[in-house]
Amino acid sequence: MKFYHSHVILNEKCTGRMKCIRACPTQAIRLRHNKIIFFDDLCVDCGACINSCPEKVFVPVIDEISDFEKFRFKIAIPSRILYTQFGNVHPEIVHQALKKIGFDAVVDISQESHELSFVISEHLKNNQGAKPLISSFCPALIRLIQVNYPNLMELISTFDVPREIAAKEAKKKYSDLYHIDQSKIGAIYITPCPALVVSVKQPAEKDKSWFDGAIAIRDIFNMVLPEILRLKDSYKSTDPEEYFYYSKGWGILGNLPQYLDAERCMSVVGIDNIKMVLNDIEDSKLSNVDYIEAFTCTQGCIGGGFCVENPYISRHNSFLLEKRFGVPIDFNKEEVLKKYSEKYYFIEHHIRPRTTRSYDSDLATSIKRMKQKERIYLKLPKRDCGLCGAPTCETFAQDCARGEADLSDCIFFKQSVH
Repeated sequence: MKFYHSHVILNEKCTGRMKCIRACPTQAIRLRHNKIIFFDDLCVDCGACINSCPEKVFVPVIDEISDFEKFRFKIAIPSRILYTQFGNVHPEIVHQALKKIGFDAVVDISQESHELSFVISEHLKNNQGAKPLISSFCPALIRLIQVNYPNLMELISTFDVPREIAAKEAKKKYSDLYHIDQSKIGAIYITPCPALVVSVKQPAEKDKSWFDGAIAIRDIFNMVLPEILRLKDSYKSTDPEEYFYYSKGWGILGNLPQYLDAERCMSVVGIDNIKMVLNDIEDSKLSNVDYIEAFTCTQGCIGGGFCVENPYISRHNSFLLEKRFGVPIDFNKEEVLKKYSEKYYFIEHHIRPRTTRSYDSDLATSIKRMKQKERIYLKLPKRDCGLCGAPTCETFAQDCARGEADLSDCIFFKQSVH
């Protein structure tokens, strides 16, 4: 299977510093003969390579607003993080600015976020299935589990995410309102990170996303900031039907499990911390936890690679915005529970483990390579220096067992032979 990724590699710019190799959490990158080798089946699109490379060898691939001119009606559906990039600016000013640059409508995902939080809490109360349930909001987390923790797949939440439900409802609403075929309505997500681009282009949980593309927050920021500055002084609420009050939503740490028992819920950020928690789940150390909210980026989506503002300032801005513009979201709980019973909030199909180069379909070949890897590993210095072009000695041994590297590539092994 060909995997879509949100970056391209410009090998001619690489100077061999190997920061990307050390940063990659799934060991998807090597450096051989001064050239980056990329294993696309192992990449989870966390953006670590993009953020760590000083030469900008890894270049994000992202849509531009001009790519959506083919649609008769364009809907912007921003991540909640977009609003935190502008300080204490009224959310409706941001919406007006988005319309100034070419969008026909802007859709909020707060309602879907609150409904899903409530539904998940009810689900956990009434279901005694495998626990802890792991949030499905962060696509990089889902892909990390697919690649490195396939035996934990059954714990991934089978609920859809607010952005997808909002896009589905928005297309239906504006199709009915303006009598436009849904195929001519473009839903565009304004994203804080590369992983969310991949979830639009190649979703793991459904055949096709309800979004037609994604634009980076940093690209939109440069376009709307001049409009916001112009609108700020003369702002007047013009469209009360589309006005909404700000809520932090799921993108900021601690807000997804708002209806859950805090004692039975755990929040974790950062890939290294997540791997630590996933290892503990494999070792059955978290039997007292019902739900895990996890983001691979620092502080949640506000630490995404496509953001502009310092994540700690963004988090502070989110509290200011909610204090100034926030009100409790009201929804009909009986109606929501009815939709839950009808499977409205669930994903189309279960997420499956990813077939990767680390696992051979032939059991005999897999066992043979494993034993060969162990024999090679015993001969290595176990310094994890990376000078061979692999991130660790264990990874290098695996590459040698697969015939993709040679023991002589290890300078310490060559020294011990001579």
